[in-house]
Amino acid sequence: MKLFYSDASPYARCVRVVIRHFDIDGIDEIITNPLENGEALIEANPLGKIPCLQLSDGSSLFDSEVILRYLDSEFGEGKLFGNREHNWISESHFSLIKGLLDSAVALRQEQMREEEGKRSLFWTARFEQALLRGLQHIEQSGLMINSQLTILQVMLACLLEYLDFRHVDLDWRKVAPAIAVWISDFEAFPPLNETRPK
Repeated sequence: MKLFYSDASPYARCVRVVIRHFDIDGIDEIITNPLENGEALIEANPLGKIPCLQLSDGSSLFDSEVILRYLDSEFGEGKLFGNREHNWISESHFSLIKGLLDSAVALRQEQMREEEGKRSLFWTARFEQALLRGLQHIEQSGLMINSQLTILQVMLACLLEYLDFRHVDLDWRKVAPAIAVWISDFEAFPPLNETRPK
């Protein structure tokens, strides 16, 4: 199998953390710049997006949610996602964290437009506010606290470290101090350490 990924992508990092957590062998990780539209990536994923997991039979899985669910089902006995059938609150929490990842990446894209003179202050503020509100909601729900590792914890950790990596001026710790304490403990998790962007 081949995983096309970018070192900085929080979506790809979630996948790479899970691969290490389940100690999955036989996945070649291929660092890829999706903006270059490389032939191998485009062949595997016509959208040209990462992460993309090309299976041994040549078929491909994308996006990160599909890949994560596949890895959990095939290698983790469903432990990370758990039994979530008709657990709409848990599914909403998943969507919340996925939406926060989307906002964090969109905020980064907005920052990159500044060099072109096209950065929107409206969209920048909107993404920042969504991130802070979402983290407040997570803090109030306490969903980061669980004795058994969950996919929500993996995604939240990747989100928080992405914020620290790409959005150092966003003072999220002020609105979510309990999450800040949680991540200071969780960041020692070996798969998180092994996949930290450089």
